[in-house]
Amino acid sequence: MIEIERLRLRLPQGFEHRATAIARLVGEALATRHLAQDQVFEAISVAPQRLPLNTSDSEIASRIVAEMVTVIEGRTA
Repeated sequence: MIEIERLRLRLPQGFEHRATAIARLVGEALATRHLAQDQVFEAISVAPQRLPLNTSDSEIASRIVAEMVTVIEGRTA
């Protein structure tokens, strides 16, 4: 299970109104992920993404989740 106390998104100009929906989709996607072992992280940072304005909230959330899982799995190896 992945538990997040706080999620902070830095979105470019023009994406501000989409933050709540993107955060919700990130949470929903992470809820379906299962990790091999329990871990605690104070913070996880993902690389900035270059996205066109017409990128869907689902695609943005998927990219964020993929980056987060990569970071988490990289720290367990």
